[in-house]
Amino acid sequence: MAVTDVELFDWDSEIEQDSEFKLLDAGDYDFTIVNFERGQYDGSEKLPACKMATVSFKVGNDKDTVTLTDRFYLCSTMEWKLSQLFKSVGLKEEGKKAKMDWNALPGKSGRCKVIQEKNQSNDNYHNKISTMYAKKKGDGSVWD
Repeated sequence: MAVTDVELFDWDSEIEQDSEFKLLDAGDYDFTIVNFERGQYDGSEKLPACKMATVSFKVGNDKDTVTLTDRFYLCSTMEWKLSQLFKSVGLKEEGKKAKMDWNALPGKSGRCKVIQEKNQSNDNYHNKISTMYAKKKGDGSVWD
């Protein structure tokens, strides 16, 4: 959303929109990648400063659907997670090198395991994608 699309409120403005937060049950779900954004990670004790992609996934079933985001750090210690992402949508074949085609991600679908993770700041829970399953040949993979 562009900054020009944001309505500014005054201190006594009226508001109406309720939260659309839903907590999915832990389990396996289909997903579709909605979009991704390129960014920069400033680094930490565990990871160096590096390029970072924030990917938005529409996850759910016929009853409930939520949008989850995950960050993918472009460094060798997180290569396993990058591979998992691209294998899950059929853009990387197991055991083979693949160029990360970020622009091909939006609209791609796959299957993932969702868990409920406790927030560190309070006693609430949120959903998190813990695993993305690799597509198999015959699942609409690019190498079929």
